[in-house]
Amino acid sequence: MARRWADHLLRERVRLEVLETEESVENLALISSAPPKADIAIVQGGVGNEARYPGLKSLGAVAYEAVWVFLRADIPATQLRDLAGARIGVGPQGSGTRSLALELIRAAGVANAVPLPLRPAEAAEALIAGEIDAAVIVSTAPTAVIMRLLAEPRIRLLDFAARAEAYLAALPFLTLVRLPGGSVSLAEDIPAEPVTLLAPVVQVLVREDIHPKIVPLLTDTLSIAQRPRQFFSEAGTFPRPEPTEWPLHDAAKHYRYGPSPLRRHLPFWVAVTIERTWVLVIPMLTVLIPLLRFGPPLLRWQIERKIYRWYRDVRAIEAEYEQQRGAADRLALINRLDRIAELVASIRVPLSYGRELYDLRQHIDFVRGLIDSGRSLGGSAKPHRGPSPPTGL
Repeated sequence: MARRWADHLLRERVRLEVLETEESVENLALISSAPPKADIAIVQGGVGNEARYPGLKSLGAVAYEAVWVFLRADIPATQLRDLAGARIGVGPQGSGTRSLALELIRAAGVANAVPLPLRPAEAAEALIAGEIDAAVIVSTAPTAVIMRLLAEPRIRLLDFAARAEAYLAALPFLTLVRLPGGSVSLAEDIPAEPVTLLAPVVQVLVREDIHPKIVPLLTDTLSIAQRPRQFFSEAGTFPRPEPTEWPLHDAAKHYRYGPSPLRRHLPFWVAVTIERTWVLVIPMLTVLIPLLRFGPPLLRWQIERKIYRWYRDVRAIEAEYEQQRGAADRLALINRLDRIAELVASIRVPLSYGRELYDLRQHIDFVRGLIDSGRSLGGSAKPHRGPSPPTGL
């Protein structure tokens, strides 16, 4: 699976390095270590959960991984609990197969079982040679080792049908899958009869701090690679958001709704960039729309402020003039008005505010005329307070 994903990601200019491990337990250790030694992990259901491995998110389930329990044909066992004292190949340390096999053995109450850390090929050889009594292999489809054991007359496959519901109640992460008769080899009629197997799902986990642009690309890859028919599932069954033991990543929610229209019609990097930009634009618009209501009044106030602020100075000059000062004082007031007139002439406002600007200039000229003529606001000439002219001449 991982190599198929790597081929797809490479077409999107993303290199996926596939690490060879001893299955799920080691995968969880790699992705949960500090610093992490992996960003993505393929994990078998039932091996861990959020409480034991925090800081991870699920991208959903991608396949059923059936539990194949092979026995020597001469052992009269019809259920797993009948293997009391048996030597059982359960997979090497750190493998999801071993973890699941031991959990099944405990749940079935198999007394005094001897679990041996054998890989599938090693367990098959030992089982055929009579060195062990049973072997547990977990696989999404019949492998060469499984097909060899199915074809071996001295070996038989355990059918879980009799107590299937009990296993599901004891281990809720399991699902029932059916192996139809002849489905492995129709020509050789393998298996000869239908067999019911137990299967956890295969989950894909990522670290919470993985690059946000990678996650949508991963979910698209899973949708393409895992959607076709698989050995134990019809086309379209996977990927799916549940069941998983970790919280579902936000980007994986598109399994329910499908990819966005942008990602259906645009290259991935273009679509993701637009989507991420839009996520930023929406909050900005939420803030800007109310501000736009205050924009025009604020702009109007700012423009009018350029004009009306000068009325304070003009009125102050007018008030000083009303105090009936001498001619020298009037000249100083006129100079101040001239300075204000120069500053007002440099004001730039929109044409719609031209009337207010010219009103200000007219008012400045009006006050200048009053001061220059010596008239008061009432229109009469101001009394002269200087020395009286000589009389009798």
